[in-house]
Amino acid sequence: MGYTAAELKDKITLGRDSIFRVAPLGANGAMPAAAAYKELCLASEVTVGFENRTISFQNFCTGGDEIEIPVGSTGSVDLSEMQWIEDDEALVIMETAARDLAPIAYEYLPAGAGTGKPVYRGIMDVKSWKVKSASDGTVTVESPTLGAPGKPEKGTLA
Repeated sequence: MGYTAAELKDKITLGRDSIFRVAPLGANGAMPAAAAYKELCLASEVTVGFENRTISFQNFCTGGDEIEIPVGSTGSVDLSEMQWIEDDEALVIMETAARDLAPIAYEYLPAGAGTGKPVYRGIMDVKSWKVKSASDGTVTVESPTLGAPGKPEKGTLA
């Protein structure tokens, strides 16, 4: 299916409309209430997704052919380098999670906020936290190493 230029213009989603937000998990690891999420606006790029995993093997029963068996999915969340602001609520949540080795919740809204727009939700671990200073630039947080078990849940905003 092809698109005309006018149709394509109406369907394209600009990255600048995207929203990524984080929140501490609730009691007993419950997903947080909507008001608990804080927007992370200091990054310039975010990637949210998953990768299906398989194991493969070969043996005499398979005649030496390689067999692949699906064994689940692993999540993926990547953030670009971010400007560091000491009291930014989203950065504080992420740094605290890294220090406390505690998972946090995330929401990624690729088309921005609004009723009926898509949202990807999940849980992530902040595995590294590095603040960097450059003599001729700003203080930044290097792209943190993040872990996300399982696929993000895809839904729509209410």
